[in-house]
Amino acid sequence: MSTGLLIVIFLILLIGGYLGFSIAKYKKALANFDEKNQSQYILKLTDKNFYSIISKGITLVDFWAAWCKPCVFLAPIINDLAENYHDKVKIAKMDVEAHRKVPEKLNIMNIPTVIIFKDGKELHRIVGVKPYNYYKKILDQILKS
Repeated sequence: MSTGLLIVIFLILLIGGYLGFSIAKYKKALANFDEKNQSQYILKLTDKNFYSIISKGITLVDFWAAWCKPCVFLAPIINDLAENYHDKVKIAKMDVEAHRKVPEKLNIMNIPTVIIFKDGKELHRIVGVKPYNYYKKILDQILKS
């Protein structure tokens, strides 16, 4: 076997192991999370109430859909953010299947998408699932400024 082929095989195994570890981590988080036990601090957004809720203060909005597996993986993270930041930041979710006008206007092309607004203006957009500390770091930076 050539050295190049060995390197490619090693990289494939390395990436496969990382993906396997990540999936196992999210499955564990999901096993401990039940949508019925969702934080009382998570606001439900609609096309009608969206702009009034994000108009003042800092609001983190998770744009999601029930059929979206990564959105399901993100749910426990959003839940933890709501529990830990409810006194400083509004944490909200918007079902893009039930409410389509706002996501379309905001050019939400992929889900999950998390947008952090301050006084109605978009500050930060995150597409895909990131670890809890990623969102925490961004929120902490915004709260300090």
